Amino acid sequence: MGETIQTQGVKMKLLYITSKPAYPSLDGGCMAIQRFLDALIQGGHDITHLSFETHKHPFHPSAWPEEIKKSIDLHSIFIDSKIKPLRMLAKTLGGNSYHLSRFRTQDLSQKVIQLLQSKSFDAIVFDGLYSAACLHDLRLDANLKVYIRTHNVEHEIWNTLAKNSRSAGKSFITRILAQALKKDEIKILNQVNGLFSISPEDTKKFIALGIKTPIVDLPVSMDISEPSELSASNSFFFIGGMDWIPNKEALHFLVSEIFPQIKAKIPSAELHIAGAGTEHLKVSDGIKCHGFVPDSMAFMRESGTLLLPLKSGSGVRIKILEAMSIGVPIVTTSIGKEGINALDCMSIADTTDAFITASIVLQDNIELKEKYAKNSRAYIQANYSSTTISTALNEILH
Repeated sequence: MGETIQTQGVKMKLLYITSKPAYPSLDGGCMAIQRFLDALIQGGHDITHLSFETHKHPFHPSAWPEEIKKSIDLHSIFIDSKIKPLRMLAKTLGGNSYHLSRFRTQDLSQKVIQLLQSKSFDAIVFDGLYSAACLHDLRLDANLKVYIRTHNVEHEIWNTLAKNSRSAGKSFITRILAQALKKDEIKILNQVNGLFSISPEDTKKFIALGIKTPIVDLPVSMDISEPSELSASNSFFFIGGMDWIPNKEALHFLVSEIFPQIKAKIPSAELHIAGAGTEHLKVSDGIKCHGFVPDSMAFMRESGTLLLPLKSGSGVRIKILEAMSIGVPIVTTSIGKEGINALDCMSIADTTDAFITASIVLQDNIELKEKYAKNSRAYIQANYSSTTISTALNEILH
């Protein structure tokens, strides 16, 4: 958690609901939740926080910083979000979103109703589309403001995955799931009082979808810390949890196609892989899997150049913003840079050959690394400071 600076404004009673715990920080989604929670706390509000617990994201109170637990009223509820093929088939044939149905349970609705009855809230903030899956089951007071903070245009991710799939059957099923998700996504986003969009690009997409709800661009806050030490080295890295399909797709592309060709041209090259679920991957020579790393910033500082060949996704990649904040060299795709409007801050390559070339060129070019680091840190400082985001959020809520 960054420095706590309470902004001026009326103290509000807020119910903040997330589809995963903020701690432990298993992926970029957890980090985004942490940053948003920081902004709410800095606003000086009375916060009741309900976090979903799943088999992928368990709830461990001991993982939460004590200063945060003292600042909020913390609750959790278990959601069985495991994929169930028969239920998926039934929901899909019925034209309903299976993705959202996994987070729509009677126990959850009852828990939310119980919390709403416990105090007179001024607003509910749902963090991410899945946390708002139960919205239509709630009979809310007309005076209660309801907001959704979006991490992505969710159905767009699945459309891209369908497009990229090499299996015709998998592509067909994924496309149907994406269509059902799109219908429910539009419906839910049109039911609330306001949207907090993570990037201007996503805002444009929501407007194009016919979303009539007022939308405000509210990026993830990011603090500037000690820069990484830049040098010419043979070290590359990838970081990302394997429970997000675009990460899994990008890592497979990196390990099977990109890094072997880098290794052929730089025999001493090393690729370090970190993230929840990566510890048991079968990899070739020159690749080391670290699994979940408790301090991702320290890992990035020590591991060379970030390679993130994303082929699908939406919103802003939190790990890229983190890497930018400490001046880590980055090679990614146009999709990876989406939502980041800084110039000359990283290398962009959208084909295999271009990605390999860009990785090798950047690795040996200290001047280019220094230019990227300077521009990246300046961009983060100007657009993502925690005080700026907290102040903007306070103004919106009031």
